[in-house]
Amino acid sequence: MKRREFITQIVGAVLAWPLAARAQQPRPLKRIGVLDINSAEYEAASLAAFREGLHQLGYVEGQTVEIDYRYSNGDTEALTKLAEELIQLKPDVVLATATSPAMAVKRIAPALPIVCPTFGESFIPTLATSFAHPGGSVTGIASNVEGVIGKLTELTIDAVPGITKVGFLANPAGASMEQNERQIRSTAEARGIVVRIEQVRSAADIEVALHRLNDEKVQAIIVPQNGLLNSQHKRIVELALAFRLPLIFGERAGVIAGGLASYGVNQSENWRRAAIYIDKILNGTKPGDLPIEFPIKIELVINLKIAKTLGLTVPPTLLARADEVIE
Repeated sequence: MKRREFITQIVGAVLAWPLAARAQQPRPLKRIGVLDINSAEYEAASLAAFREGLHQLGYVEGQTVEIDYRYSNGDTEALTKLAEELIQLKPDVVLATATSPAMAVKRIAPALPIVCPTFGESFIPTLATSFAHPGGSVTGIASNVEGVIGKLTELTIDAVPGITKVGFLANPAGASMEQNERQIRSTAEARGIVVRIEQVRSAADIEVALHRLNDEKVQAIIVPQNGLLNSQHKRIVELALAFRLPLIFGERAGVIAGGLASYGVNQSENWRRAAIYIDKILNGTKPGDLPIEFPIKIELVINLKIAKTLGLTVPPTLLARADEVIE
């Protein structure tokens, strides 16, 4: 090797070494708070997707990032205390899993960055000016697409041939419940279907609501996305199956628990994308400058095992549309 070439290679290696060393150096330790209105069990898949998203961006839990978790198990009244606990740990950013957790954090720490993987229209204008320009301390990914409750209603009618009456569980504390009720009534009445709505304010109301809907002779029950209802999936399924009533959920977790079908946003994908928002904020971007994105994956899931248990024959046209069929 010529002397000039040798020297050039040595100099190049020396100049490149600091860059390589910096690339291998761990990120400075950051702290993320997670305030979840659901239970740890219910949110397991979504949390795994979130952690995977962070890992893909170079974060290692316990080494370059600390994550503190708090779950209210559907109890909205517990959120304020849990938010206070998280804020005392001085997080750099909070992942709030729904409107209620986000509002709980915002009330206590107005300037603390918040990312929500299930951002609903009820956030506007309370927590963000608009989807395109949030402008404050809250941003994230939208939790649904326009008309999703209407689609759930149509799915229920199509999945249960001959249905004439449908039940709907509604939590009055839910930020989107009023809008949901209008959508289900409008869609059902357009197809000649009667709607019976039962309000559920706490876990203790579940059994009473299911008994009333059974007494009303509904032929299926729609369970929308809601923290309280999500936390009670297993109990809702247990009671509904005892009455031989098919359940149509707003997300896949309900079908895994024993529902007949679901239609809604793939929550795991939203949570994985939330990690990108967290990374940008930890690297200096203001949440108000990050537009709220819309879901990129909407899925229809059908549980044929439950259909067989209930003696239902799911129309082939509906099966053909499904993104996932559980045998």
